[in-house]
Amino acid sequence: MEKPLKVVLVGAGSRADRYASESLHHPEKLKVVGIVDPDPVRRELIREKYSVDKDNCFDTVDEFVQRDKFADAVINGTLDHLHVSTSVPVLDKGYDLLLEKPFALNPDQIKQLQDAAERNGRKVVICHVLRYTPFYCAIKEAILSGELGKIVSIEMSEH
Repeated sequence: MEKPLKVVLVGAGSRADRYASESLHHPEKLKVVGIVDPDPVRRELIREKYSVDKDNCFDTVDEFVQRDKFADAVINGTLDHLHVSTSVPVLDKGYDLLLEKPFALNPDQIKQLQDAAERNGRKVVICHVLRYTPFYCAIKEAILSGELGKIVSIEMSEH
């Protein structure tokens, strides 16, 4: 029998919680074993939801990476401006990473992230979850069906 992938949530907000909720439906595939979040209330709610040991809950990434590695990967669901600063230390610790988009805010950050992944031989997987939401699927279906005619250009903004 295959062991579940053990993950630590860095940023315990709604997006990381959504990804982690798969562990409730498929515990044989995914298990949340750690949480990093500066908000003690949110950290405790998520800790209870996923039955995470209190010893594996941390206020900061710096505190988390002081521990020996105890998971397979990290799900980083922090705010956009924190993505790189919270990802580089976990890559340096030897974790693979599932990272919310935008994964970086400028070319220097892209280089930092790439260098950390290459230096440590780690994988960085970027999430593009909106492409699978029902409204985008409906738009794609309408375009492919031809009911809108010939599409020459599309401009979309996510706010």
